[in-house]
Amino acid sequence: MSAPSNASDKVSVAFLNPAAQGDVFFQLLTDFMQAAADDLGFDLDVYYGGRNHVLIDENVKALFSRDTLPQYIVGMNARGAGELLLAQAEAAGIKTVFINQSFLGEERKSAGRPGEKYTHWLFEYLPDDTHAGYLLARILIEKASRAGLVDADGMINIIAVSGHETSPASLLREEGLREALAEYPNARLRQIIHAGWKPDRAKELSQRLLRRYPDTSVVWAASDAMGAGVAEGVRELGKHPGSNILIGGVDWTRHAQELLGKGDFAVSVGGHFMDGAWALVMMYDAMHGIAVSRASQSHFSSLTARNIVEYKKHFGVSDWRKIDFTKFSKYLNPTLKYYDFGLEAVLDQMETLQ
Repeated sequence: MSAPSNASDKVSVAFLNPAAQGDVFFQLLTDFMQAAADDLGFDLDVYYGGRNHVLIDENVKALFSRDTLPQYIVGMNARGAGELLLAQAEAAGIKTVFINQSFLGEERKSAGRPGEKYTHWLFEYLPDDTHAGYLLARILIEKASRAGLVDADGMINIIAVSGHETSPASLLREEGLREALAEYPNARLRQIIHAGWKPDRAKELSQRLLRRYPDTSVVWAASDAMGAGVAEGVRELGKHPGSNILIGGVDWTRHAQELLGKGDFAVSVGGHFMDGAWALVMMYDAMHGIAVSRASQSHFSSLTARNIVEYKKHFGVSDWRKIDFTKFSKYLNPTLKYYDFGLEAVLDQMETLQ
């Protein structure tokens, strides 16, 4: 079996990207997703939201104002626009998939789970953001402990730079941070600040906190972009990233890979930039009658100085078209019993292409 390749066979999919074109994380996700769309016969139309709640809402309205509506939508609960998207998709009869972030708390009670209140909501494939925050904190704390980066009382002092106060990704990553702190009595969280995912804001706010807490030896950042801003600010204060202060982030951005190579970053946690592509694989299978879980999660791995060279050797490629995404489809590969969307599976395939 093979995916359709003729233009007339293509299934139209709209992707509501919450960020701007060129965003260090979401452009990586979009590019990887586009390669999968090409292999699977999807015509992918991307709406960029610029991390602006007004534009994100306007994109939802513009999408449903089109003369010809898409057959499928890939979206997320970005800046609280998730239920607006689901309600309009339900009214229009358009099947919808959520990636990256969904609902928490009262929003979850209102929206429900995929297939409940909104019957055209097929499934959600979300990163385990709690695990991301936990893994990032644990690695940073253990590295600081081994390096002896403690204060006079033997404590590892941490500041945390998070995204938006209401962002599910921020909240869940902070939850993971607190879970890790509970396991390390010698680690102390000085303060959490919210920089709205903006590097410049992260730089400014972290400099304030580093002046307030000069004994800080670890900065936990909820994104690599904010972590890069912190690293720049740390150098301006005369400190040395990777030496007397350890910085880590989330996303596996290319900039973070450079900072890992230079020693300015201690760790980047990621892998979830692949989630949009995997959602398309599952969407393709669902189209062809394959049962797909209503709710599943992707998992995070860590890049450090130990494995960054090997990672870039095999995976530091910008031409994702070298990956054959049809190989991950259960419909196109009937012998597959379960999805394997892990990094190793992608690396194994890329090894065969070299």
